[in-house]
Amino acid sequence: MNPYEAVRLVELDLRQLVRTVLGSSWLEIARAGGVVDVANLKEKAAVERGRRPAAVVSSDLLDYTDFTQLQNLILKKQWETFAPALGTKRHIETYLSKIAGFRNPTMHARPLLPFEEHLVLGISGEIRNRIAIYRNTKEQSSMYYPVVDLITDNFGNTHDGITNSIIKTGVRLEIGETVTFTCRATDPEDRELHWKLSNNAHGGLDPQIDEATGNEVTLSYTFARADVGERVPLLIHMRSNGEFHRQPGSQGTDVSAMFHYAVNPPRQGK
Repeated sequence: MNPYEAVRLVELDLRQLVRTVLGSSWLEIARAGGVVDVANLKEKAAVERGRRPAAVVSSDLLDYTDFTQLQNLILKKQWETFAPALGTKRHIETYLSKIAGFRNPTMHARPLLPFEEHLVLGISGEIRNRIAIYRNTKEQSSMYYPVVDLITDNFGNTHDGITNSIIKTGVRLEIGETVTFTCRATDPEDRELHWKLSNNAHGGLDPQIDEATGNEVTLSYTFARADVGERVPLLIHMRSNGEFHRQPGSQGTDVSAMFHYAVNPPRQGK
């Protein structure tokens, strides 16, 4: 992992932590505390929709907060609420201050010195691991299983690891078109994570299965004539290489997410 990825993942994980700790009340808390300007966040979302007309962009205003706003919400307005997840305030203040200081250089491709790179990677790893452990306990899973941070298709449809794992995308595709998923997860014991994507309508006999291993992977599926229909369920499974899993069985699965698509019949003569 490079420093750019480390900083980006910390920011994403902090947003996931806010969702876990505060839920839908985060916006009112942040607004009342003067952390965010709701009108400004809505404007950012509108600008994003305008710039990406071919994508389903996020409607969650939390995704449009910046790193400083996340810092202020966690450290200045709601520390007692976040302390069980992050530990000692003095340490986290120092860590987030360091990350903030390195954020601009890494986001603009300015190189860091070797010791700075190691510092960023170490801080990122510790913060993300704390968050993963806390999310496991809050989401009523034991501390032995990995958690999904985000699964996103190339149209912008997402599973955030918290809400419903069945996503009805509303996307219509043609035979031969491909959908691509970016998948990211964290394991509290830093185990190897294996991902698999297939069409669940084929009853486990799907000849087109994409697989990958890692904390952040890309999976893809190309729709065929056999997939034509109004509800094509693409299923993503993730499991660690540990002995035990959330969903036991011969294969063993820790996380599942399903994305539904519609595949159009070919036009006459094709």
